[in-house]
Amino acid sequence: MDKEKKRIARYLCLQAIYAYEISGNQALNIFKTLKNNNDPILMKHFNQDLVDLFGDLTDEQFLYSKKLYDISIINKENIDTIIKDNLNNWDISRLSTIDKLILRMSISEMFFIDDIPPKVSITEGVEIAKVFSTNDSSSFVNGILDVVYNELYLKQTNKS
Repeated sequence: MDKEKKRIARYLCLQAIYAYEISGNQALNIFKTLKNNNDPILMKHFNQDLVDLFGDLTDEQFLYSKKLYDISIINKENIDTIIKDNLNNWDISRLSTIDKLILRMSISEMFFIDDIPPKVSITEGVEIAKVFSTNDSSSFVNGILDVVYNELYLKQTNKS
């Protein structure tokens, strides 16, 4: 999958994580809904909404997005601890929801998806912050992801 298609898969993942977060963890898992729903009218409407947002999604994009979503949700508590531990003089409750979710998704990708280089996860997190968050967020996201990479990832993987 080319990098633009993978970025769109990340956009879909971020929106699914956002829905999950905002709904108090009671959101309908869109990936499960698509897989298990036999209502053709609902499916047509839902698929059209995705096409309107992202264009035609390939199966590969959808599967990557689902994989990243699942990893981000399953590892939410551990990833949030990593984020908290790397916020200098800042409390996680002060982060905007979208910045926290971009960090969660990027760190999940960095640690749990082996075929994506960590530097790509950092770059993608920064680029996604430019699209979905404030003007200052991309620098903030870059700073946190860089610290996580240098202070934790390299040490845990013995690549320093």
